[in-house]
Amino acid sequence: MSDERVGLVLAGGGARGAYEAGALSVLLPELERRGQRPRLLVGSSVGAINATYLAATAHLGAEAAVAGLLEHWRQLDIGHVIRPLIFQQIPRLAARSVGELLSLPALRMTSLLDPSPLAANLREWLDWDILRSNLDNSDDTILAVIGTAVWTGRSVVFCDANAPLPDHRSHVLDYVRCQVGLEHIRASAAIPMLFPSVHIDHPDQARGWYIDGSTRLNTPLKPALDLGADRVVVLGTSSVTTPVDDPGRHDSGPPSLGDGAVNLLQGDLVDPLIEDMRMLGNVNTFFTGEAPGAHRYRRTRGKPAYRQVPYIFIGPPRNAIGELAVEIFRSRYGGLKGLRNPDFLLLNRLLGPGGAGRGELLSYLFFDSEFLTELIEMGARDARKWLPHDCATEDPWHLEPLDAFISTPG
Repeated sequence: MSDERVGLVLAGGGARGAYEAGALSVLLPELERRGQRPRLLVGSSVGAINATYLAATAHLGAEAAVAGLLEHWRQLDIGHVIRPLIFQQIPRLAARSVGELLSLPALRMTSLLDPSPLAANLREWLDWDILRSNLDNSDDTILAVIGTAVWTGRSVVFCDANAPLPDHRSHVLDYVRCQVGLEHIRASAAIPMLFPSVHIDHPDQARGWYIDGSTRLNTPLKPALDLGADRVVVLGTSSVTTPVDDPGRHDSGPPSLGDGAVNLLQGDLVDPLIEDMRMLGNVNTFFTGEAPGAHRYRRTRGKPAYRQVPYIFIGPPRNAIGELAVEIFRSRYGGLKGLRNPDFLLLNRLLGPGGAGRGELLSYLFFDSEFLTELIEMGARDARKWLPHDCATEDPWHLEPLDAFISTPG
């Protein structure tokens, strides 16, 4: 199994990246013990940050690598990500709003939030020299981060690898070889409207403005498969379980603005993941070995043959992260306690009236130490649930579609 290329696919999700770190703290040491530590690291948005950190620590043992990742997440707070809202950004937003109304080029509004602290901290958190050494001196370690080209809407996979890149064209993806740097990570995490777009200068053929890679490809499973993964570990930051309510039936009041936004997130981030995992399971089950027609179909279109790709999938229970965000927010910032961090109060107000959707939205920007610590624990618990009771004799890899991906409302 040591000759197999194991891919790790990390989804976007803002503060929910702490959930990924928790799951990795359980999975990576076990996979390393089995000789299956992922060396193909693919991430979008916050997943790109986590993937880059793992590439920069690829020379370390898995235990040491994930310990450092957990330390960074446990020390994170909102001030490491965005400038203070009330005392610094509100005046700026007011001036730029006037600039928009008057069409003043120097005062145009490019984003609602200023993530310059995140850029500064990424320079410190990631050891860029060791990252470069790990990638340049290894044929096995591959880092791929996803950005969305603003003017074409295409997903661009920035690949830092000595291995060959996919040679078949896709109508939604472009593969570009480059040395992944800070500009690529910032671009992959540039949440539209909230964060400004980022201009990438290198490589020349991909030069231009980019936004968050998760807008088109939140969980980049296809790039991992195209780059030759023989097995994939997929970490999602949203639940993929299907609700059991009657279709469309709901007896509560009219939905809030936040509920509508959650539906958009579900459609953009979660539904494609469900379909990708369902397709992977179906291909594993039906289109391998005894399917010559399927192989001919792929060959005539210049695509590689179907193959079985065992997988591990970890994702949170339905609504669990949103409910946790609301619980901790009320405990730490409800009432007068909100004065300890007025920025969180303002962010919560901006998300609209209370409803099931508010917690889901809040969780993406809720960079609170207690919340992040609980997310780490949740990710670790869910990873332990996936692993078999006896890891020495039982296999953690699946081939068939999971029930969660093929269940229907009923």
